[in-house]
Amino acid sequence: MIIRKIIGSAFTVVALVTCLIFISRTEFSIQLQAWVSFKYYMQFAPYFISIMLFSCGVFLFQKNVKSNFAMAIFGYTILELNLLNWIGILPNNLGIYTTIMFGCCALAALWIAHANSFNLEKLSLKEILISIFIGALESLLLYNLQ
Repeated sequence: MIIRKIIGSAFTVVALVTCLIFISRTEFSIQLQAWVSFKYYMQFAPYFISIMLFSCGVFLFQKNVKSNFAMAIFGYTILELNLLNWIGILPNNLGIYTTIMFGCCALAALWIAHANSFNLEKLSLKEILISIFIGALESLLLYNLQ
């Protein structure tokens, strides 16, 4: 129980730290012309990944039965982003340190989700396939539309 809360807290802290990093990189504009641009809104895409990690941490801390599914979605999203970046299909604009932090969290999340380490609801094959599909969809939507 203590380890579950420590890991959930660590996920939450990493999510908050990466949100602060993303805030420092975000260019806010008061010009109406920038608000119409799709590129302006795409700079907020990394926040979505941090929010996913934050929700995984909170779910794990509270011992929510759907935390394994949320961690699988997060883990597959990050692994697919890194894989597509290494292949050269999609650019990764997260930065090296955030990519490493998210990668470590993704591996831990996938390990916990698939091993059912904390006796939460076990992932079914359907949930695994849905999380892989959602991860691929998020990767393509967040970075291919730029």
